[in-house]
Amino acid sequence: MKSVGPTITDPEKSLVECQPKGLPQSENIDPPPPYCPQPCTPKPNQRDPGSEKDSWLEDILSKRVQLGSSGLCDPMQTGQIINDLDNPQRQVVYRYSKALRACDEAVMDLFRNIVVIDEDGIAHPVPIIWATQERAVLAVVQENFRKDETNVVDRIRLPMLAISSTEFAFNQNRYTYHKAINYINDHQGKPGFTVKEKFERDTIFGVARGLPVDISYTLYAWTLYLEDMNQILEQVLLKFSPIAYIRVRGVTWEVGVKLDSVANNLETEPGDKKLRVIKFQFNIKAETYIPQPITRSKAVLKTRVEFVDGMTEQNITQVIGRLEEAVKELEC
Repeated sequence: MKSVGPTITDPEKSLVECQPKGLPQSENIDPPPPYCPQPCTPKPNQRDPGSEKDSWLEDILSKRVQLGSSGLCDPMQTGQIINDLDNPQRQVVYRYSKALRACDEAVMDLFRNIVVIDEDGIAHPVPIIWATQERAVLAVVQENFRKDETNVVDRIRLPMLAISSTEFAFNQNRYTYHKAINYINDHQGKPGFTVKEKFERDTIFGVARGLPVDISYTLYAWTLYLEDMNQILEQVLLKFSPIAYIRVRGVTWEVGVKLDSVANNLETEPGDKKLRVIKFQFNIKAETYIPQPITRSKAVLKTRVEFVDGMTEQNITQVIGRLEEAVKELEC
């Protein structure tokens, strides 16, 4: 968006009449969003509980509804994942990022290249499924008949891997205020996330860091032979030195995956007739983000400055006239 405006040389006249007197505030400080006493999208026949019309002496013992309402009017904090066409927001763009699903897929992809080498030196890929411990065991022992009416049973044979998410937590220590916007600058330092609506690069988009979350995963490994487990254990541990990295769509920041602990069921005396199935358990934590709404703003593509000597009505009328002509050129 092109901006035009006059520059008045008279220091005694302020263009911002409502500006409070006192020390000027720094332009580099982003103030927090103001408290909004009324609902952002009021419903029909809904009264604001924080309105001054409500009396402190009003008897509310028999009232059970309309006693409170949301005060979040910052468009970045509405929690929406779709754009409301009836009440559109020009400042932000809402969307469903699927960041949690993408993180699950990325963590599982870390272990897709695990193999075991047999006595002939042939590498066999170890299958991995998304399942809890119980569902993974069921996938091994249940009879899965093929759908081609051949009555052939497909079963997953050991060794195998299974992974699932077990815990979800908000990490306050990694939180960054959503007013810190990244415009994804290019090699020239210019905002790189732009589109053309009317003029070239006239609309700029920015992204915040997002909400930091920690997702815990449990990776299970089953083998019949200790040598196979040694190979799997070595490959898994080599991925964490001391941290692994994944890429999540919509998250422009570094996402790390840490190995918290390792457990096993090794027994020194399993018994002669007992079938020994070796199981290892890896507890993993991914430090990812949930993307916040995309910010949208208009770019300043051109400025126009007017200098006048004094504050006479004639000079002001001439400046305003030239500004109106410049605005008409932009609207064409």
